[in-house]
Amino acid sequence: MSRIAEWLKKAENLARGHSKQADQVLDRAEQYAKERTGHKYDEQISKGADAVQQRYGGGEAGQQTGQQTGQQGEQQTGQQAGGQQRPSQEERERRMPPQG
Repeated sequence: MSRIAEWLKKAENLARGHSKQADQVLDRAEQYAKERTGHKYDEQISKGADAVQQRYGGGEAGQQTGQQTGQQGEQQTGQQAGGQQRPSQEERERRMPPQG
């Protein structure tokens, strides 16, 4: 295994053990990327952030909220393959700590 692969594995394991903190960092990075691109690629950035969260098991609060809505949640456009609800922008902003 290459050194970079080892670092990535360690980072993933660390994120799994501290998913709330990893979610906060990822949310900040997502917001930063959106601002730096002038919100031109918001959808793609959100998809990437969601994929990272799935990799380490983060974002569970938003997914549980989506699952509790039952059939109504399945009809929303935020539906992901595998039947899990993607956290909405509003949910991600709510979880994001105040900056300052």
